[in-house]
Amino acid sequence: MGQTKSMHQEPPRVKEILGWVEKARLFALDVWQAVRFLLEQGLVSAYGEAKKEIKFVFKRFTVLDYVFGNLSLLVLFLGLLVVAAGFGVLGYQIGVWLLDGVWNELPLMVIFNYLFENTALWQWVQNPESWLGFHKLVEWNLNNVPVSLVLIFNGLVISGGMSAVILMAVMIRRFQFKHRDPA
Repeated sequence: MGQTKSMHQEPPRVKEILGWVEKARLFALDVWQAVRFLLEQGLVSAYGEAKKEIKFVFKRFTVLDYVFGNLSLLVLFLGLLVVAAGFGVLGYQIGVWLLDGVWNELPLMVIFNYLFENTALWQWVQNPESWLGFHKLVEWNLNNVPVSLVLIFNGLVISGGMSAVILMAVMIRRFQFKHRDPA
């Protein structure tokens, strides 16, 4: 009979997974220490410490870090541009209202008709043959939701999401630089 392996031997990926768990624990501990320092020391001393940390991280960035960082900043600024466009449309509507005393509605249906005219989707919205309940929902949204609200909301979501992505990317890179193996 052949030799059998012990029932208590760990699979080879367990050590790798435990290594990842340890790195996640160290990362969470590092973030907790930064938050605790901020709360205990206040904003003035935290600003000096943050300045040192930013210099530490930016000195070690690679070309790829800068490429992806600039792409992320581009998406962030495009999101802010969408927010500005939403406030611009709202400002235009307010200006016309102050001048004439009549509020000019600008629902999504106007933009939808401009973008999707003479397409299958446009024909379904104009004359539905199926999905009548869903059509009522879509039609109500297109007729009642203003373009300015959609632009402002979507721009805030895009810019807020990219801000979170940039912050997390810098935090993860800082963690990698602080805990880099010398080998």
